[in-house]
Amino acid sequence: MKQDRSSNSVGRLSWLDRLSQTLLGKPKNREQLIHILREAQHRGLFDADAQGMIEGVLQVAEIQARDIMIPRSQMVVVSREDSPEELVPVAIQSGHSRFPVVGDSRDEVVGVLLA
Repeated sequence: MKQDRSSNSVGRLSWLDRLSQTLLGKPKNREQLIHILREAQHRGLFDADAQGMIEGVLQVAEIQARDIMIPRSQMVVVSREDSPEELVPVAIQSGHSRFPVVGDSRDEVVGVLLA
């Protein structure tokens, strides 16, 4: 049997319906869209975490590789042989959140450590 949309909750629209109604204003630029999304979050359509993710997605298009990458000579790498006790100080001192995990040389990247 097909469930009636109105049976979700009496007199309340789904979050998707409310979001689409909010967005019907057709923002003219990114700033207006972000403002509308913040208003929607304030009204309870979604939580602050979802708001952060949405804004992050919108900002990805503005990020260039040079904004998030560092020169190879400045890379902080960890060895796959390093113990957790050795990794913690490296993460703290560098301030980075991602570390290439290398094998026998810096050229042999075997993984990525997310700190």
